Amino acid sequence: MAQRTVLLTGGCGFIGRQVVPHLVAKGYRVHILGRSQGGDARKALRVSCGDAVEFHEVNLHDTDSVEPVVHAIRASHLLHLAWDTRHGIFWSSPDNLDWIVSSKLLLKSFIESGGQRAVAAGTSAEYDWESGEEAFEEGRSKLQPSTLYGQSKLAFRKSFFTLAAHHKISSAWGRIFFLFGPHEGLQRLVSSAAVSLLRGEPFDASIGDQLRDFSYVEDVAAAFVSLLDSNVTGDVNVASGEARSIASILDAIGAITGRPELIRLGAKPKLQNDPAHIVAVVRRLRDEVGVTFPRSLDERLAETVEWWRSNLSRP
Repeated sequence: MAQRTVLLTGGCGFIGRQVVPHLVAKGYRVHILGRSQGGDARKALRVSCGDAVEFHEVNLHDTDSVEPVVHAIRASHLLHLAWDTRHGIFWSSPDNLDWIVSSKLLLKSFIESGGQRAVAAGTSAEYDWESGEEAFEEGRSKLQPSTLYGQSKLAFRKSFFTLAAHHKISSAWGRIFFLFGPHEGLQRLVSSAAVSLLRGEPFDASIGDQLRDFSYVEDVAAAFVSLLDSNVTGDVNVASGEARSIASILDAIGAITGRPELIRLGAKPKLQNDPAHIVAVVRRLRDEVGVTFPRSLDERLAETVEWWRSNLSRP
């Protein structure tokens, strides 16, 4: 069995495409499992990573096709990022239930093929957002998701750790909070605001006093690779740990684009029951995994705006 071989799902997704170069830099051979999507991402990864990356076109919900591929690869590590994250759909999509089953069977196949270290992506939505806590901490904060997405992630987490413990493999669960960066869907806050302002269009928002924990996607990707490459086990928040209001994020984008007058705070009502605080405690990430994000949020926002500026100007 190859000692530095990783089985990666979601490898052409928003986080995954940023993960691959970091895995290759650490000496892993990367096997990406998924359907024949993400053509541009695949091309870019082939150019940047060459023979260190191999793609396997399989439907992760089809156990009969996944199992023989996983057994043939015999990877030492698993990084499971794939899930349904379609904007406006994933919170209540019944596909979440399919992902619980498919993810358990993927992990089982990985273990049966001799795998030794598994890391999976969780979500801040596993926490009890209605608790009123100002910051959520692993092992202390209550896990009580209010959405089908959060409930499904939490259900898989239980099976994930149960299977890992039974078969004596090392395992960790990385909880993601809020992301932004290149290739983000245009329906998301940072991307939609940046593109609107770059086009000279107004951006309507609520008053924006909600506090959120935003992270740059490449920083989160690098953190997942560090977590995978470590011996740290259990739940780990993968986030910045910085509380920023939505209004301050939008004000920063307005300043970066030079169009602050286009940000119209209070033009839209706040969502009903929108939590006041969703922020991570990141002591485990910082002290045990050894990860601190290298640049400030405002620097990363500037990089993201410039990426959108360059891509919007392309023919």
